Amino acid sequence: MEFNEVHKYELFDAVDIKGNKLNIDMVRGQKYPEGYYHVVIEIITMNEKGQVLVTKRHPKKNYGLYWEITGGSILKGESIIQGAIRELKEETNLVTTEDQLKLVYDEVYHDGLFKGFFHQIDTRNQVIILQADETIEYQWIDKCEFVSFINREDFIPQTRKRILRAWEILEDYIYCP
Repeated sequence: MEFNEVHKYELFDAVDIKGNKLNIDMVRGQKYPEGYYHVVIEIITMNEKGQVLVTKRHPKKNYGLYWEITGGSILKGESIIQGAIRELKEETNLVTTEDQLKLVYDEVYHDGLFKGFFHQIDTRNQVIILQADETIEYQWIDKCEFVSFINREDFIPQTRKRILRAWEILEDYIYCP
């Protein structure tokens, strides 16, 4: 099987611009009429030391070798929270609960409804294991360096824009004196 062959069969619930399910399945990579969206989550994870997690994308993925925060599409039948918990576990091996996820932004970009979460976690009893074919490296960035880091050329541009547009809310969580 070719790289990411499995991902092309992922199914999503089609939703309207308000997030209401349309009872139509979307298949990753296929084109749909305007007004059909799928939900994508992004998670900014901060550990007990005040460090923010970033991961580097696999070189064969779109934006290969760029840094990002944890994220991915919500699969058919999942709630937004279930998908966020699953993505975090799949991509990083970090286990979290619903009450640790705080919605900080909600934006439309192309055919995606992006839900951005802030997530604070105690990692002392957890080990990061990266998902094969998704990410190849990770770093914990000091919260005071996070904005500088996401402004690098090798950080996914649209994710950077969403984070910066939500900074007024995020700053309450990622306060740096």
